[in-house]
Amino acid sequence: MLLHALAVVLALEVDHYACAQAPQKKQQAAPRPAQPPKRADDRRWQELMDQAEAQIAKGEYARGEDTGRQLAEEALRLFGDSDPDTATSLNVFADAQMRQGKYADAQKNFSAALNIYEKRLGPEHVNTAAALNNLALVLEKLGDYPSAESLLRRSLRILEKTLGKEHQDTATTLSNLGRVLDLQGKFSETTGEGAGEDTKQLSARAQELIDRGQYKEAETLHYRVVAIHEKTLGKEHPSTATSLSNLGNVLYLQGKAKEAEAIHRRVLALREKVLGSEHPDTATSMNNLANVLQEQGKDELLSPSEARAQAQFNLQAFTETESLFRKALVIQERTLGPGHPATANTLNNLSTYLDRRGRPQEAELLQRRALDILERSLGSLHPDTAAMLTTLAVMLDRQGKVVEAEALYRKAVEVARQAGNPRILLLNSSRLGFSLAKHGRYREALPFYKEAADTLDYLYVRTRGLSEETRAAFLGQYGNIYLETIKVLLQLHRASPQAGYEREVLEIASRNQSRVFTEMMRQADVAKFSADPAFLGLKRKREDLHEKIENLRLAMVTMPLDQPGLDARRSDLNAQLAAAKGELAPLEDALWRDYPRFMELTNPRPVSVQDLQQKLLRPDEVLLSYVLLPQEVAMFAVTRERFRMVNLPVKREDVARRVRAIRRAIEKVAVGESVLFLREIDPANLNSLYRDLVAPLSSALAGKQKIIVVADGPLLTVPLELLVTHYGPAEQQAFESARAASDGNAERPFLGEYGALAYLGKEHRFAYLPSLSALASQRLYPKQYTGPRQEFTAFADPIFAPPPGQSYSPVTRAALGLLANNYRVGKDGLPDIPRLRETADEARSIARILGGTNRMFIGAEAQEHMAKSGELKNSRYVLFATHGFLGGEFLPGADPAADHAAGAARAKSGAQPSLALTLAGDLNGEDGMLTMKEVIEDVELNADLVALSACNTAGETAQANNGEGFAGLTRAFMYAGAKALLVSHWSVDSLSTEALMTSTFRNIKRGETALKAVSDAQLELRRGSYASGQYRFSRSHPFFWAAFVYVGD
Repeated sequence: MLLHALAVVLALEVDHYACAQAPQKKQQAAPRPAQPPKRADDRRWQELMDQAEAQIAKGEYARGEDTGRQLAEEALRLFGDSDPDTATSLNVFADAQMRQGKYADAQKNFSAALNIYEKRLGPEHVNTAAALNNLALVLEKLGDYPSAESLLRRSLRILEKTLGKEHQDTATTLSNLGRVLDLQGKFSETTGEGAGEDTKQLSARAQELIDRGQYKEAETLHYRVVAIHEKTLGKEHPSTATSLSNLGNVLYLQGKAKEAEAIHRRVLALREKVLGSEHPDTATSMNNLANVLQEQGKDELLSPSEARAQAQFNLQAFTETESLFRKALVIQERTLGPGHPATANTLNNLSTYLDRRGRPQEAELLQRRALDILERSLGSLHPDTAAMLTTLAVMLDRQGKVVEAEALYRKAVEVARQAGNPRILLLNSSRLGFSLAKHGRYREALPFYKEAADTLDYLYVRTRGLSEETRAAFLGQYGNIYLETIKVLLQLHRASPQAGYEREVLEIASRNQSRVFTEMMRQADVAKFSADPAFLGLKRKREDLHEKIENLRLAMVTMPLDQPGLDARRSDLNAQLAAAKGELAPLEDALWRDYPRFMELTNPRPVSVQDLQQKLLRPDEVLLSYVLLPQEVAMFAVTRERFRMVNLPVKREDVARRVRAIRRAIEKVAVGESVLFLREIDPANLNSLYRDLVAPLSSALAGKQKIIVVADGPLLTVPLELLVTHYGPAEQQAFESARAASDGNAERPFLGEYGALAYLGKEHRFAYLPSLSALASQRLYPKQYTGPRQEFTAFADPIFAPPPGQSYSPVTRAALGLLANNYRVGKDGLPDIPRLRETADEARSIARILGGTNRMFIGAEAQEHMAKSGELKNSRYVLFATHGFLGGEFLPGADPAADHAAGAARAKSGAQPSLALTLAGDLNGEDGMLTMKEVIEDVELNADLVALSACNTAGETAQANNGEGFAGLTRAFMYAGAKALLVSHWSVDSLSTEALMTSTFRNIKRGETALKAVSDAQLELRRGSYASGQYRFSRSHPFFWAAFVYVGD
């Protein structure tokens, strides 16, 4: 994964549409210094301007630079050194220089143009904004991303104020800002809305979406741009070719290689016809097509005619892919020069191709040449240089040239550190750690893996504001770094058991647990003291200092390079910058000391063993936490007095297989199959899981009533209460004899053989948490409430089907259409969700048990909008007695071109876990599905216990192996303010559910804690049985009593 990511750092050559902005050429209305009444004859200046722009458009950048130099000299002679037309001339000159990779020269001229515009036209003029944008582009090329960001933010503010948010230049600058933020690992904060049929703004929005990783949405926008260009400009216009190329690239990023190939072939043919075979854009198309062919593994030999055709380039290539790379290289060397960064890009791509084809010596030579070009043109500290260093190091590592490879790895890491580029640092440090670990040098590898993990935390925080799907995809791409770090720590622990590495394993594991949920909890904690005057004062001072630092950096970047006293001015600014940073450090120390939860939002810290033992755990508790690796499991037991880690060679897939065996039988019954399928659950399997995952830590469990569990992967889908602690020959014989003797009567009910098993739930009470950080949230930052309390609020027996002659609203119909076929489909093609009339009795029974004031929303009143109305924030206990749907029970989202109702439903419900409330009648604009997102955003709670008396509300399916599940319904309710929840892992019959719920609340009324109340209710349910026809069935089977688990503190 890491190697692939490195290989494509420079792979795609993207056609950024209208990235640079042209200032207005003649500013006749602008104030000018005293000058002769009649303006000088500027015809030659205008001719040079037209000539330079035409040459740049043709890709004749060297000639464009020569003409641009003459243009700037003519402007200086005619207009002087402070005229806006001189600035415009410098801008054209700099553009030609930038396109040739002469970034330092371009920076000088762009800076000079900016200073002229600021002085003559003012700091808020659109030309000033354009100059800021263009200077930012060259700084981006130089790898100075923070400075580029500062310039682009200022440009964006000017353009939004003067031109509006919908203008094409505003969209272009927004797109450029998004890209620069992405390069820093900050990611972009917003995607522009609107745009109508404006192709430049549509293109900018599409690039913004690509930077966010939202490729499907970007594809839709690019298709719109292509259609508009074909209609307004024609199918053979250069701008049409650019929009097609961008479409091809986004198709490639989605893995749609065949479609991308067709698009890039079309673009190449178009550019060869319109621009010519020697144009740099034609070379870009060759490069992009070759990349797509390489991705598909297409290495067809050239035909004789193709071989003859390439002879004009003096090439020796045997496949189309190689031929395209080599043709692109020849064109770029001729038009851009052998030292241009784009030439290095093509060398890198060709090198990667040759290396994959088993030609490592040739590949190495090209890679070294590419690296030399970047070091000369961009400098040794540029992020692209660092990426190229690592690519060469990987290549040498594979060839066995370990010493040189390691030196390059280390140099790449140092370059990334000095350049301040977190994404490149993440890749480089993890790759060096991997190389060292591969050779058994674990102690040396560890610091680099830790650096990579810290950098990953930093980058993840900066994805805030993107969709949770995008953020989860980000973790999916890089999250293996946590696991690789844990593997290295385990190796070191095995070598030095007393060195304390096991404590570091738990800390790293805590950083990877339920990342989305953990951050949401931190945000909720911060909201609790957000009105504190002391906090607000520190926060305001911190923001002011950050703004001051940004302004100082901006002043340094925009200083004219020929300004008198430049060195003295730069030294003064550096001194001010150092002073501001020195002032910021103690301020942030104070925030860490007094408001650590706020600082953790930007700099997350793991939960340590010391935190658990000194601050979080109580005397009667033990924490169990797990990390399931592909080939081994690490398990932890923590009490106030003891800490122990056990590492066993138990494969993750083996655990998943045994969990699936349990769930498979349960899910058959849950969907209506015979209860006797529950006999497929083998006590030996339940005991094997206990032996592997709990017994090694049993000494730490002794004498502890409460076990707090933070599970991982498949363990998230099964309650540990049902594990069997003893199942030897005697227990097996007794079990089999009891099964053989059962005949379904009252004395020997079916399934009664499960009653005598030694369940772990008989010895301990279990509470589940999604992460260690959730424990910290609940115990260190509890939600306080001082208002009047309502004892109980219930939603029960919702109406799922409209009455005869009526139909669902469009949004409800669309939401139901996303459900998978887990229910019988009715005549209308929608799921026939069975009504739960008995839940009304369940709710009324609980209300009678608890007494006090209550609010009941039953039948048609059990509506989504009532759950969001604020009714719940005063209630001590809350019940949702209805069906619950997991994300996996929704079909994949519809195509973006689907009708509006389906699109709205997908945006709202999509694949999110949901509770089904009343779906028919007047729903006050809602669709009836209370989603995870809506619970987070619209539901406010302060409940001691929320009972989700519904099917599958624990938030995961048996197939879920990552445990994230976009926080799940339970986690959403915790975020909304629930101290604890009672939720089910699978669908249970209504009578068992009602019995468990009423018994739990009866125990609470008697004064028991919620956890003990649930545990005692489970014990009571285990002792019972029920009749079905002429037979009786025992509820001692864990299907009945273990479905509901306690989540929270």
